[in-house]
Amino acid sequence: MSQISIVVPAYNAEQTIGDCLDGLRAQAAAGTEIIVVDDGSRDATCGLAQARGATVLTQANRGAAAARNLGAQTARGDLVLFIDADCVPAANWIEAMSAPFADPEIVGACGMKRTRQRGIVPRFIQMEFDYRYDNERQRHAIDFIDSGTAAYRREVFLRCGGFDTRLADAEDTDLSYRLSEAGYRMAFADGAVVYHAHPEALIEYLRRKFVYAYWRSQVYARHPRKIASDSRTPQTQKIQGVLAGLLLAALLALPLWRDAAGWVGWLVGGLVGLLVLTTLPFVARYLRRDWRVALLAPWFIGLAAFAGGAGIALGLLRHDAAMPPPKSLDADKRG
Repeated sequence: MSQISIVVPAYNAEQTIGDCLDGLRAQAAAGTEIIVVDDGSRDATCGLAQARGATVLTQANRGAAAARNLGAQTARGDLVLFIDADCVPAANWIEAMSAPFADPEIVGACGMKRTRQRGIVPRFIQMEFDYRYDNERQRHAIDFIDSGTAAYRREVFLRCGGFDTRLADAEDTDLSYRLSEAGYRMAFADGAVVYHAHPEALIEYLRRKFVYAYWRSQVYARHPRKIASDSRTPQTQKIQGVLAGLLLAALLALPLWRDAAGWVGWLVGGLVGLLVLTTLPFVARYLRRDWRVALLAPWFIGLAAFAGGAGIALGLLRHDAAMPPPKSLDADKRG
């Protein structure tokens, strides 16, 4: 049986790190090591982790990607599991996260995030997650792993360079695409659940959509074949982004094309109608589960499409095409 190492990147996580580590310790088998990488915290994160018996590594504040890489380099296990400090694992998370590796061809696995929040926005965000999980659950292999609940064969993770620390977000998408394009197989770990606090405020949700889309555009520029399709992103989401861009252009054109205002107005109405139509499969799937949130979904999805489209547009303008992929972390460690 493979030895397991669990890496928890943490930055000013004193409010959540205790519940995360308590959940891990309750299910960790003998020989399972738990490593907390303190990413330059200025609160009691380090002390709380040490008090719970975790191995604590410290670094200057360099971000979660660098923290995960450091933890993986130090780990002794054949399998490295990653969980974020603001997540609480379900009672069988370690077992469920490790299960796909019974197949020797699997090098990575992705778990699921859920929430216990009852606000409108968190409930909608959970529907978004579940919609994507339904896509992945139907596939024999996937090409996306969420770093907040993830597992990799350590040797492959290090050889492929781990997470690219130059990306402030979407570094898990980049690593997933690199592994996929190198011919490695990854799996969806159905039942490997962590509980997470989603944004409560709509503005925070939209800000995260913008930031993630900005950095994902950098990833798409490196992996253009993934623009057409991947295992995580519903095709309707990409169509919604295009429609949102066209709608914004049409709205900006209204005051400029006064002579054609009627025609542009019809165009705007048509685009809005098409955007709403693309949300209907989502609404239909969750109407019985939570009809209040499902009926608000077209509004949330439309705003998210605008935020994501703006992030992608800005990211493409600032893309550094010369940025090479990260080198092997084994080489870094030896150097």
